[in-house]
Amino acid sequence: MLELYLNNPSDLVLREAKALPPVAEDEVKLKIVYGGICGSDLKVYKGLISYAAYPLRPGHEVLGKIIEAGKNVPHKVGARVVVFPNTFCGTCEYCAQGKTNICTLKQPIGVSSDGVFAQEVIIESKYIVPVPDGIDDERAVLIEPFAVTVHALKKANIQKRDSVAIVGCGTEGLFSVALANKFGANITVIDINPTKLAIARRLGENVRTVHPKDIKDELFDVVIEAAGVPASIEQSMNIVKPGGTIVAIGITCDPVNYPALKIVRSEVTIYGSIIYTLKDFAEAIEYLKDSTFDLSPVLSKIVPYTEFHQAFEDALSGNFAKIALKF
Repeated sequence: MLELYLNNPSDLVLREAKALPPVAEDEVKLKIVYGGICGSDLKVYKGLISYAAYPLRPGHEVLGKIIEAGKNVPHKVGARVVVFPNTFCGTCEYCAQGKTNICTLKQPIGVSSDGVFAQEVIIESKYIVPVPDGIDDERAVLIEPFAVTVHALKKANIQKRDSVAIVGCGTEGLFSVALANKFGANITVIDINPTKLAIARRLGENVRTVHPKDIKDELFDVVIEAAGVPASIEQSMNIVKPGGTIVAIGITCDPVNYPALKIVRSEVTIYGSIIYTLKDFAEAIEYLKDSTFDLSPVLSKIVPYTEFHQAFEDALSGNFAKIALKF
């Protein structure tokens, strides 16, 4: 069995993995079909996440098939599943409220422990989610990252004809364009990358794309910040209407100027949003069961996993949306 393995930042190799142990009563063995390269995978690859536990196997966005199941597993051999890649304790005060995404003991696989970029992996069955027959493999591999957007946009309660600015055209920004368009919003997408803006225009009929410098004095009901750089975060706070809403998806550790006077006097609501819950996975799947809801522009290409070096470099280039590996 082969796996991708990150010995140290930028030292990504394809190697023969250790033999897998027998599956436990509550575990499944998966044959991986597709694995999406995420922004966090790129940060781990480049050594930009301080708590990444090198050496490790990267990857967390995967579609697989169950090829072996423990006796207590409720899923059948042969079922297609996606992985829910953030562990949770189930007992802390946040888990008790259903907020497993902010569990105090949460661990992201592929970052703080081995991920799932391998031909076969073993994982606890509580961290897999079955894929309905009506969703093909190319859509199914998008379930995990799309669930991030589903979780985030619920906070904004976007209504038909709301003016929505989406700042940043990474995967989550592009998914936000598609979902806000489904809600009937009037969408303005802000990014410096013309290639990504062109992808955004393919995701809805009510989509306008602009460079950050061309926004001028416009204000928006809802602003989705999906770039995660100080300039975009500051612009997001500047362009929200009085009484409007900002949803922060992008992450930065750099200092950001916070316009406290505007936020207070204009009664602006700011929501932070991190990953998802199993409920968000279920809702993402329901959206994807609708064949008229087209997310295909977000998946730029699928390449054999043996071409991982080029795939990671292409993902880093900014000239593609989602890139997936075929195992």
